[in-house]
Amino acid sequence: MSGPSATTSTKPHNRNPTGRNQYKDCPPKNDNQVTELLYDYQRREIFDKKKISQLMYDEHGIKLSESSVARRRRALGLYASGVTTRQLPETVKRQLVLTQMSKDPEKKLGPRMIKQLIARDTGIHLTRDYIRAEMMRQDPEGFASRDTSVKKMNMLEISNGESMIHTTAVLPTC
Repeated sequence: MSGPSATTSTKPHNRNPTGRNQYKDCPPKNDNQVTELLYDYQRREIFDKKKISQLMYDEHGIKLSESSVARRRRALGLYASGVTTRQLPETVKRQLVLTQMSKDPEKKLGPRMIKQLIARDTGIHLTRDYIRAEMMRQDPEGFASRDTSVKKMNMLEISNGESMIHTTAVLPTC
């Protein structure tokens, strides 16, 4: 029992002290540049892991697989609007919408623009459906009175057995 197999080493043996493996082009987990790029793509509303992987390679020469992109986004808590909307408390979501609505006293901004402003200011993405429902709940007459520069209305007329579709442009009154 005094042979080499009976001797135990107290030092742990590290077979890869530098942390490099067969994926030599992949940046390490704690790479700040990759983290900043992932936050930037989140702000720009780019959520597709395939597109992010391709953009990182094309724009910055960083080779990161789609699964690595997904894993790092998950570790950073970066999700698309559906997951974020489900996970955030109702009071936080409502406050984000109300804050943006209060910045628009003329009530000209629609759900799509409110969504973009929330994402730009806070980096939080909510679904447009949630924002629209909350806007209608908080200010139904303001939401109904909101007009765009030109509204198009399709009217269907039936005369002599023929159906004709007329498109009319309704200009807003000032």
